[in-house]
Amino acid sequence: MGKKVSVLVVDDSHICRQLICEALSRDPDLEVVGTCANGQEALDAARDLRPQVITMDVEMPVMDGLTAVEHIMAEVPTPILMLTADPRQQAPELTCRALEIGALALQIKPSIDAGTEAWNLSREVKLLSSVRVIRHIHSKRRPPLPGGGVAPPAPVGMPYGVLAVASSTGGPQVLFRMVSELPADFPTPIVIVQHINAAFSESLAGWLANSSKLKVRLAQDGEQLLPGNVLIAPPGQHMSIPFRGRVALRPGVERDGHMPSGTVLLESAAKAYGRRAMGLILTGMGEDGADGMLAIKQAGGLTLAQNEESCVVFGMPGAAVARKAVDHLVHGDDVASTLVRLVRGESLSVGR
Repeated sequence: MGKKVSVLVVDDSHICRQLICEALSRDPDLEVVGTCANGQEALDAARDLRPQVITMDVEMPVMDGLTAVEHIMAEVPTPILMLTADPRQQAPELTCRALEIGALALQIKPSIDAGTEAWNLSREVKLLSSVRVIRHIHSKRRPPLPGGGVAPPAPVGMPYGVLAVASSTGGPQVLFRMVSELPADFPTPIVIVQHINAAFSESLAGWLANSSKLKVRLAQDGEQLLPGNVLIAPPGQHMSIPFRGRVALRPGVERDGHMPSGTVLLESAAKAYGRRAMGLILTGMGEDGADGMLAIKQAGGLTLAQNEESCVVFGMPGAAVARKAVDHLVHGDDVASTLVRLVRGESLSVGR
């Protein structure tokens, strides 16, 4: 047996700390190396213990979880899993702000009778332990574009009928910047599959909507694809484009380990739009979306992938690159400006 994954548990509730520790202790590959009751203790422990993963509560005394994440990611970058009792009782900005400042994922705290939840928590912690994080993402970001966004594109004659996006770990931060910088008259409808805990899907959509000039929301079955609109796949269903101008939501089996699946969405975009389809694959673990990117490329559409330098995890984009399915690699900070250039009809250099 290999070395156990070391975990630091941070929560101001003694009962919650105990539940989380018990849930994690059921997995023989995990070891809780410390517990903390507030963010300041967590920062000190992160410096001293150097855990491989930290589970972090949001609301705590002395120093709250969000402030602790900012300090930890600046000083001792560590994969952080934010835990909350009920995301529906908190403003979308509160939970999703954690993703913006460097936390990797959001999860619901285990309940007293934690069974499946405990297993999911352990699985999430083990997955995050393999992620190589960088220092506080804000210190690496490029300055915002002048005027608070990119210049608007010409509204007519655009070659792309849809932009289909697949995104996972680290993706919400990139999506946040993308939708906040795209102009209100961006002419291409956008459809997104973002892997996230189902309980946080509405919070994610609300957080992105609050930052954007576009209309961002969870998709509904049969909804139209319209310029200026961003549709996010809801949990537990595959989102596809059965024909031009509409999305469909259907239950089914997981594809590439996910439902909704980026590959399902991208493949449907390729079939419906052909050379007028644009695919974008962002940071994330695994290979979801790679086959879909290949389908768009083979249909004559355009494919973009986030570059390795700016990815939290290069797994999904890397898989698409390995399939020779990517036309251009793009830094996560440059996604919006690149999209605007493309819908204006400007060319990009190959592989950049």
